[in-house]
Amino acid sequence: MNYNIVLTTAEDVVGVVDAVLAKKEVSDLSFISEFADISTNQAQNALNMALEMNLIQSDDGVEYYSKSLLARLLVSARSDHHKATIMRFVLEQYEPFITFKARYGFSQSIDLACKQVKSLYGTQSSYKDIKNTLTNIATYAKAMISDGANQYIFNDDSVAYLEILDVILKSKANDDYALRTLLGEKTYDFIDNEKVYEPLSDAFSKVQNELSDGKTIILYAGNAFESFLKQIADKYSISLVGKNGIVQKANALSTVISKKHRGMIEYIGQIRNASDHGADVDENGKIWQVSEETARVYPTIVATIIKNIVLRDDGDLFV
Repeated sequence: MNYNIVLTTAEDVVGVVDAVLAKKEVSDLSFISEFADISTNQAQNALNMALEMNLIQSDDGVEYYSKSLLARLLVSARSDHHKATIMRFVLEQYEPFITFKARYGFSQSIDLACKQVKSLYGTQSSYKDIKNTLTNIATYAKAMISDGANQYIFNDDSVAYLEILDVILKSKANDDYALRTLLGEKTYDFIDNEKVYEPLSDAFSKVQNELSDGKTIILYAGNAFESFLKQIADKYSISLVGKNGIVQKANALSTVISKKHRGMIEYIGQIRNASDHGADVDENGKIWQVSEETARVYPTIVATIIKNIVLRDDGDLFV
């Protein structure tokens, strides 16, 4: 594999990975840049690095998607400390970083180690860009600790690091178990794992992180619900062509989704719209704010309504 370590930061890499996973379908540069709130140049560099670290994929270099469990763990981590641990796990498997560690250990010179990485991999970036990117991501991930005067110490606390990784995996397993229990086996077996369950599970995990942005939680859960509506439409061979958003899709499914459930779906759709759209012309151009309380209960409401719609097929009526 060819490598090219471009100038970027760990925060930008996490931001673009979050953007790629938050989009219901594949994401392009324009959406990713806007979602991550960074320039298109920053976003492109971060995307290139995320591709190199196998956090995201692209078939054409224009549209991006992710099937990486590590990417999901990264963006749904319960704390920044957990996020850093996931990033370290990813980084420690990145071949140029492995080489960088070995060359720095031999030469004790950051600059020389980066020049050697550039030479060994034939990267187009300058050695200074390689240095800034690798040291930034490594210090973010706690894989390296700055010792001052351009000197770094590699973190050798492998036991503590692996223990934290174990806690992260168990926390995610607990989130998945809680969601699966809430949904019940019938609903879990019916819904699409990749398009419905995984983004909804990530929304549940994001709720556990006090620093999670409420709009992002709603976007993940709302996208999961819209994909669920598409699944219902496919089941009953109902066309959703020209139907945009949750509310329009639900109304198009009026023959198979009850009036009461469509009323509940109206809430889901309006919250997603308030979170995802700009100024509201009905409110004199003002922008809706999403309360923390709304964001944190939203994934549970989405999961509950999905379950109730599935159970209605068996004649069980719940609201």
